[in-house]
Amino acid sequence: MMNLRATLKLAHDLLEMNNIPHALIGGLALACYGSTRATIDLDLLVREEHKQKVKELFLANGFNITNESPEVLQFTGIGYVDILLARRPMSQKILADANPNGPEGIRFVKTEDLIGLKIQAYMNDPSRELQDKADIQFLIENVDTIDWQRVKNYADLFDQWEVINDIKNKIKP
Repeated sequence: MMNLRATLKLAHDLLEMNNIPHALIGGLALACYGSTRATIDLDLLVREEHKQKVKELFLANGFNITNESPEVLQFTGIGYVDILLARRPMSQKILADANPNGPEGIRFVKTEDLIGLKIQAYMNDPSRELQDKADIQFLIENVDTIDWQRVKNYADLFDQWEVINDIKNKIKP
């Protein structure tokens, strides 16, 4: 059985030792906000310029690449790791603004950015919609200080502000 904590520590150590900025996204980023949702993979955000180095490091340390695109690197083997590549200024800002001091000392994305990534995820893959909206609801319920203009900026990219605002208003009328 794969050990998610060991995978997190190894991935973080590899990236840290090679001066590759990275941050948690996905289920483990939600855990940084108190979610207990089960996850079996590690999702990280890394700048696109580090793609080749990340690929080499992971392949040299027990991982196998299962999918590679301009947007994503996916690894299996000793653990499941999905690397989202920050290619555009907005995603690079998400990485730069990440919170410090997550598990194992890893950074994790801000609430607003995680909501934005969740919106993007369900818009790109409708089969994720229910889980991603549940994750968004969890964040709205459990984080007191949310920059709603920043969330609106993300939601507007996908014409989802009405949907997100409706979730918000049901929780915090």
